[in-house]
Amino acid sequence: MSHNFKPGDLALTLVDRCGVPAMTQVDLVELIEPGILLAQINGRTGKFSYPVWRCSTSLIPEGDLVFRIKELMPLRGDFAPERQKSKEADKCL
Repeated sequence: MSHNFKPGDLALTLVDRCGVPAMTQVDLVELIEPGILLAQINGRTGKFSYPVWRCSTSLIPEGDLVFRIKELMPLRGDFAPERQKSKEADKCL
């Protein structure tokens, strides 16, 4: 599944991670390319062999989580309500 995510987009998580349940809304912060060294909250460092998104959520205010692209579902496009339809509905009332 390929999505054209960009920083600032909203997404739902499709997997549990670090106590954050699946279907949690996250903000996409930054796309991390493979091989980039990341600092973790526990003081360790790590890197991935595939691209990941660094995501923020209010459930973990002191840090961010990382998710593979296939572990995220976009909250835009077909998943977002269309403004045009809501304006047309207002005219009918």
